[in-house]
Amino acid sequence: MTHALAQLTNPVIPPIIGAGGVENGGTALGLLLGNIIGGMMIVAFVLAMIFILTGAFHWITSGGDKANLEAARNKIIHSIVGLIVLASVWAITTIVSQFLGISFPNLKIPSIPSGS
Repeated sequence: MTHALAQLTNPVIPPIIGAGGVENGGTALGLLLGNIIGGMMIVAFVLAMIFILTGAFHWITSGGDKANLEAARNKIIHSIVGLIVLASVWAITTIVSQFLGISFPNLKIPSIPSGS
């Protein structure tokens, strides 16, 4: 009778975004979390690549100045470390979700049955 993650359902919305009974569960929260996490990973990857490219540009245009060369090298190294951390987060998330049997886009949330 008690549902830790109860969700009110609306009969006019499609089942993919939240309608359905306890046996189906709404998937709106799973879709939202999956899309947010995926979007954040894409943005982080794009930013890391931009920082690598700007670091390479600064390296090329440093003109032999040791301070500018060091700053460009640090920017490239930090971007690569960021990519390694991003890949690690993705791998850990994938392994944990497979180990626990959780799929964020298909996360089923128990709902309150109609008529109760």
